[in-house]
Amino acid sequence: MVSIENIKIVLINIESNTEKVKRQFSPPFGILVAASVLRKQNIDVSINHIIEDDKIESTLFSICQGAFAVGFSTMTSSNLLPTIRATKYVKSLGLYTFWGGIHATLLPELSLKEPSLDAVLRGEAESNLYQFVLWRLGKIDSNSVKGLCFKNNVGDLIINEIPPPVAENELSFHSFDLLDLTAYYEKDNLDSSKKNFIDKKMLPYMTSKGCNKKCTFCYNSVVNKCIWRGYQIDNVFSEMDWLIDNHGIEGWLFYDDNFFVNSNRAWQIIERYKMSSFIEIDLMKLSTKFIERAKKANIDKLFIGIESGSDEVLKHIKKGITSKLIREKVELCSKHNMNIELSFMMLFPSETVDNLRKTFDLVDELSLYDNVSIAGPKIYNPYPGTSMYNDLLMSGWSVPATNEEWSKFERNISPTETGFNLSDKHLELLKSRGLV
Repeated sequence: MVSIENIKIVLINIESNTEKVKRQFSPPFGILVAASVLRKQNIDVSINHIIEDDKIESTLFSICQGAFAVGFSTMTSSNLLPTIRATKYVKSLGLYTFWGGIHATLLPELSLKEPSLDAVLRGEAESNLYQFVLWRLGKIDSNSVKGLCFKNNVGDLIINEIPPPVAENELSFHSFDLLDLTAYYEKDNLDSSKKNFIDKKMLPYMTSKGCNKKCTFCYNSVVNKCIWRGYQIDNVFSEMDWLIDNHGIEGWLFYDDNFFVNSNRAWQIIERYKMSSFIEIDLMKLSTKFIERAKKANIDKLFIGIESGSDEVLKHIKKGITSKLIREKVELCSKHNMNIELSFMMLFPSETVDNLRKTFDLVDELSLYDNVSIAGPKIYNPYPGTSMYNDLLMSGWSVPATNEEWSKFERNISPTETGFNLSDKHLELLKSRGLV
């Protein structure tokens, strides 16, 4: 009988070989945390972040040798295609395969239509990964594994609900020592032409999970139930200290969905290090006092989700801001020379041509500020379970029938590929912007 001391779990995040991936290559935070969950139980685990190439099968063969199970992190994007191909190859080696991550969590039934996939783990690794291993070892039954989805012995799909977000004190940590981090901070300045580029050895990092905002388009409302949780502060300090000492990190790209939910905690982190930082923040947090304090702490740039220039759309997506407030806050940042990157989205369900034009007009207006860079407008991506997804279904949208069809839904998808109900006037406006 196989014992827990003698098994190896292989965790893989595989991505398409594109310039966008190389430019935005970031640590695979999901499997970094998953690995720590297993290591706490003295289970041998490896982390593998791979960009697909013509040697992918030999790479997979090498890293999966002797594996008890092989897990793949999934996100609904073009990266789903190499993940499917890799899963098929790993299954051909006779190994047990499972998926986790956003795509598998939101679409478990569809994920399990992939013949080479044995199981799906919905939700966070802290809630079920160790129990999943115990189940595979025959030590507990399937009902003891929260969020487990699989095909039973007669081929029926067993689908369980997404587990609730784990408590803050149960969050694990990132196993950075299992991964070569060089590729994440040495990118040959691929983004150096970007407006207000930070020319330092910056590492993407996360100090928290989730977001407390209730935006109707965001997967956080389904996966994290609009609950924000911070990693244990001592673990955050230990990780950051280790990354500085072992990799010479000069600054941080904080990828938290909402860094300043707990302002005291956020300032504790920022002001402990006072290193160059890029932070995502809620527009409503901006004030003269905040900006002055941020600049003293070496925050170089703020990332703010604006999404739309239409007050009607902003209200519908529950963004909690207005176009007037956006203009005021951007002017405030300009006055204090605080660099900001503003993210916009488009083609929300029921977004009218006039709504869309207002977004383009606001983008053009704000682009004139020297301290402002613009991300997008990127196309709305549908996430099952969100209220906006239901709006999209009501519009007559045809749901993708396969994982392969879902893989095309990412921010840079062509408007004409979305299948959204776009009028001739929508397409005319998009064409005038060079977007179709």
